Amino acid sequence: MRRIVEDLIRVEGVIGGLLVGKDGLVVASTLLDEEDAEILGAMSAAVFGEIDKATKRIGVGTLIDTIIDAEQGSILMLESKYNILLVVITQRMVNLGLVKMEMRRAAKRINEAVPI
Repeated sequence: MRRIVEDLIRVEGVIGGLLVGKDGLVVASTLLDEEDAEILGAMSAAVFGEIDKATKRIGVGTLIDTIIDAEQGSILMLESKYNILLVVITQRMVNLGLVKMEMRRAAKRINEAVPI
């Protein structure tokens, strides 16, 4: 699993990535500071869950992915099967389309790697 996340940081402009359970527990991380990874993991799971509730409530269905755009970069989140979130942190100047495409590939690899 860690290898899948490590492959994502090879994309130009990606500075970190995590795999997080929907419960907020970090499965794998490329962040050097373990405490930062745990905080980001917990917050990502909570934010993704709340946005998912909102999208369902307003009638647009289950949340698939989201981008949080900030002053100096973005945080992208994508849900794969088995309640695992893929979270990627990017610099401001990044090709978000390329990052999303690579995240979808990574999610497919996660889905294949997790035994049923």
